[in-house]
Amino acid sequence: MQKPPDSADFGALYAEHFRAVWRTLQRLGVHPGSVDDATQEVFVTAWRRWDDFEGRSSERTWLLGIAIRVASDTRRKQRPTEEVSPELQMSGPGPDTMAASKEVSQRVEQLLGKLEPERREVLLLVDLEGYSVPEVATATGVNLNTLYTRLRAARQQFEDLVKREAEELR
Repeated sequence: MQKPPDSADFGALYAEHFRAVWRTLQRLGVHPGSVDDATQEVFVTAWRRWDDFEGRSSERTWLLGIAIRVASDTRRKQRPTEEVSPELQMSGPGPDTMAASKEVSQRVEQLLGKLEPERREVLLLVDLEGYSVPEVATATGVNLNTLYTRLRAARQQFEDLVKREAEELR
């Protein structure tokens, strides 16, 4: 029988990494109405697998690996046409700022959605969430050089998409 983690240690892990896990799940395409549940699933899995953590990577990287699998499972289960209720949408400081920010965010999400899933994942994790490529490699089990290649291709493809978008708006 596995020994559960010390509550104080696990509480510290949760407090330190909750926001990053939540943001990562959101950015990996988990429906806004499911992000809280998916975040809980990451930490429940971490609790259950506490003894499996051998310290070969950081706690952050270990949680990232769990979050990537949970996000993949959650996206597979969610209906593509689910509508987001207004209460679940992020709010901003004011109506004008919120509208402009929401429009830009939606456009960026649409452009990111045009990337291959593997490219999108590494771009989001490295450029938006601030994980290092070696951390992503450890969390995903993907070869380090493969991830560097995907990241370079994702950045180039995203840049091309932005340029094309700008030209269409002229």
